[in-house]
Amino acid sequence: MGAKIPVHVSGSRFRRAMLGVSMVLTFSGVAAAQAQSCAPDSVAPECLLQRSQDELQQADDELNRTYRKVLKSLSRPRDEYVNYPALKAKFIEAQRQWLRFIDNECSAWYLINEAGADRNLDLLTCEIERTRDRTRQLNTWLKQVS
Repeated sequence: MGAKIPVHVSGSRFRRAMLGVSMVLTFSGVAAAQAQSCAPDSVAPECLLQRSQDELQQADDELNRTYRKVLKSLSRPRDEYVNYPALKAKFIEAQRQWLRFIDNECSAWYLINEAGADRNLDLLTCEIERTRDRTRQLNTWLKQVS
């Protein structure tokens, strides 16, 4: 079997693009400018969304760092106890399946709340929680294979 290319572990580009479009449509140029300079305790919708997007980016960055560490730990030849190449291939496939899961799970959560004003915040909250859950799972992997 040929070399596998590691998958990008971030969420759906389409979903994030749609969230960006909805933010642009939701907020005027003035409100968007205000989101750039939100006070930490502001509860304005554009500020809540901006903070959630920042939080998701941080969670996503941590997930990517952890995923790369696990891949590095799995990048060894087969030994007498573990077939590392096969393990790495299964791990990469599991990550691909997780990406499909989070896309479907959070899209479903969005649809439940699509009539509500906080639907974008609900979508981001789902993505943040699932991303953090996956990072915890990957840290367990890292402990096991290091």
